[in-house]
Amino acid sequence: MVPAPAMQSSAQIVTFPVLDAPALLTDTASIGCPLQPDDLSHPQPARILALYEWWMSRLLQLQAEDIKRAAEAQLDQLEHPEIYREAMYLGVFTIALNQLLIPSGVHDFTVRDLTLPRPDRLRYILSAVINFYFFAEEQGERVLRPLQDEMTELAQEEVALIEENQKLRDRIEEETARRLENQAKMAAYRPEEERNTEMMKAAHRAIDDHGAQKRALKLDCEELRRRLTDLQQENSNIDLAIMDLRGQIISSPEKLRGKIDEMQDQLNREKEMFQETEVKERQTQSKINALTQYSQELNSCIRILDDWSVDVDKLRDAELRLGEHEDHLRNLEAEQSDLKDRIELLERRISNGREELTRMKDKMERKREAAKGRKRDLELQHAASVEEKRHLDDEAFKKNLEAQAVEQHIRDMYASLNTELDKGEKAFKRIKEQITLYSIRLNKALDSINELNALDPEL
Repeated sequence: MVPAPAMQSSAQIVTFPVLDAPALLTDTASIGCPLQPDDLSHPQPARILALYEWWMSRLLQLQAEDIKRAAEAQLDQLEHPEIYREAMYLGVFTIALNQLLIPSGVHDFTVRDLTLPRPDRLRYILSAVINFYFFAEEQGERVLRPLQDEMTELAQEEVALIEENQKLRDRIEEETARRLENQAKMAAYRPEEERNTEMMKAAHRAIDDHGAQKRALKLDCEELRRRLTDLQQENSNIDLAIMDLRGQIISSPEKLRGKIDEMQDQLNREKEMFQETEVKERQTQSKINALTQYSQELNSCIRILDDWSVDVDKLRDAELRLGEHEDHLRNLEAEQSDLKDRIELLERRISNGREELTRMKDKMERKREAAKGRKRDLELQHAASVEEKRHLDDEAFKKNLEAQAVEQHIRDMYASLNTELDKGEKAFKRIKEQITLYSIRLNKALDSINELNALDPEL
């Protein structure tokens, strides 16, 4: 049995003010709760159940359909769910409602508060729920302040992202302009590069040809030098022979004269060959000089080609850098797209946060004004209660005596009610057992009837 209001203060500590009927109606009307004056004076189970469902939907976001589904899930495990349907729903509803009432300070809520509601218990429970609701609303400012700080941080982050986005856009524009300029330069320089490449290949071929000619001329020059050396050696031998002949003139002048003539002829032939060799040497020397000059020109061409190869390497490096810049530009474009998406997301979040902040501010202002009004009303009620307490202190002794008598009467009623409840539970168990027995018998009878119907009739 639920203790009377006089016993509640001694059984547990009440951490919230128990409001009277006008204050309850005023507060619930400001909140939007569908509480009527008749609900406080003559509470009905259906109306009280609807009120509790409204509070659970408001504070716990738990709908009546969710509770019904949970109760149906429990009923599926029983053999005769129709018998326990209403009791199961009330039990699940009580468990769900205690999730709201226990944080509110009500720890003694039972099914009797739903099936047999009393005005004093209803005021007690609604006062706890309303106090918890206002406490949660006041605590909302603590949640609002971090939200405001987060909005400030988001605004700063938005400004930083906008600046970074602008820098990236400027950089992309510079890279795009530089890329277009490089493309124009590359397009203008590409024909000249192709011509230089062809000229380089032709010069290399000419260098190879002249190198072969130069090697052949060197071989000819060496052959001529060897021939000159041989001729000089023969000339020396001839001089020696002439000296010998001069010594032999006295002994055999005629024989010597014939030999001198032969040697003179041979000398003339050698002189002619030597003159031809000198002509060839001069021609070869002129060719060597021409080849030397041509070699110098080829060396200058090689230097020019080396410079061109350096320019080609620079162009290749420029092409590589251009490719890297293009890849970097594509990455920057992808980052720009990501930043645009992020900025749009942040803008939506900021817009939603601003709207939520505006709603919260308006709500807090309304709650603050309502709280101020309630505070003034409570101060007036407190002053009236103090005056009333002074008058009621004189009657307290009489009321205590009457309360003791009423308490004894309630205890007697409680004992008799417990006896009746025990009898009702025993009767319910007997009825349940009889229903189970009847269902078993009925099933057996149906089985026997089915068996008889299955047999062929005897004629």
